[in-house]
Amino acid sequence: MTEEVIDNYLPLAGSFAVIKCKGKYLLCYNIWREQWELPAGRREGDETPKECAIRELFEETGQMVSDLDFKGLLKFQKTISGEVAYNPVYFTEMERLQPFIENEESSEIRLWDLKEEIGYLDEVDIRLLEYI
Repeated sequence: MTEEVIDNYLPLAGSFAVIKCKGKYLLCYNIWREQWELPAGRREGDETPKECAIRELFEETGQMVSDLDFKGLLKFQKTISGEVAYNPVYFTEMERLQPFIENEESSEIRLWDLKEEIGYLDEVDIRLLEYI
């Protein structure tokens, strides 16, 4: 699947930014949900799904990237409404992380190897990392 066909899958929900660094994946600790998560969030205004992923990555983790590679769409069904929607998933590798400053969404970031016990991580995020 290429990024050009995203508009064939509607509605689009927020975008994921998956970052790999030194063989591990970047997670942020969500203050409100009290859990580790992949950087992700909803689009604002008329931004593209990729612009959304880049912005959310920066807002939640302080990591700045100029580009991300499109990896596919995560299809999900909303529990209450039953509505199906799609999350674009973007990926890149970084040599090193930039400094993190706690913000209104995230209290810390970490690199995770998919094995270390870190507490609760949403199963969707785990499956997404296994796919990537």
